[in-house]
This record gives sequence, C-alpha cells and structure tokens, in this order.
Amino acid sequence: MSEIEFGTWNDNMQFMVDSDGIACAWGSPNSGEVAVFAALKMTAEQWEAKKTDLIAIGASEDKTPIVGYVLEPEVDINVSRGGFAFRGGEVYYVSSDHLAEWIPPLTE
Repeated sequence: MSEIEFGTWNDNMQFMVDSDGIACAWGSPNSGEVAVFAALKMTAEQWEAKKTDLIAIGASEDKTPIVGYVLEPEVDINVSRGGFAFRGGEVYYVSSDHLAEWIPPLTE
C-alpha cells in the first residue's frame, strides 16, 4: 500500500492545510463525487481577518444552511461551492453546503 498525498479541494481552503489544519476527503474513485472536510484552530480575531480576505475575493456571509456560514468564493462552475464556519476557536470547512450539518453547532 502506498501513501496518498492529499491535494486540496481548492485554493479557498489551502490556508487551512498550510497552517497545519486537518483536511480529509472522501469519495468514490473516478466518480467526481468528493466530500472534503477541514478544521483549523484560530482565534476569533484571526478568523475575522481571514473572513474579510475571503469576502474581498467573492465569499459571502449566509444564514443558511447554518448560522455563521460563509459561502466560499466561486471556484468552478462544475463544482459545488463549500463554505466555512467559526466555532469555539476552530474554523471548519465543508466542500458543499449540504455537508454543513456536520459542522459543530454554534455555542454561546
């Protein structure tokens, strides 16, 4: 068995991998169907700065599918858009808003 090198889903979440975050991808071989999840520890201030950068390149804040969801900038017309959410000192990324239910709930 050989090790498989992870390739990021897209440039919008590359910062998470570069900053020693955790990124995982699941999918059926040759199907084009891939689910990507990532998590990175960040302070609220770091997240606000990163969120500002993402919005500057086309991301948008959205109350759906979950509170605090930031829809990533468009990547490719043939690829669903994922998004980010900040929860308790961690930023989470999912490759599709349909996967957002797996992001931990917002707590006060």
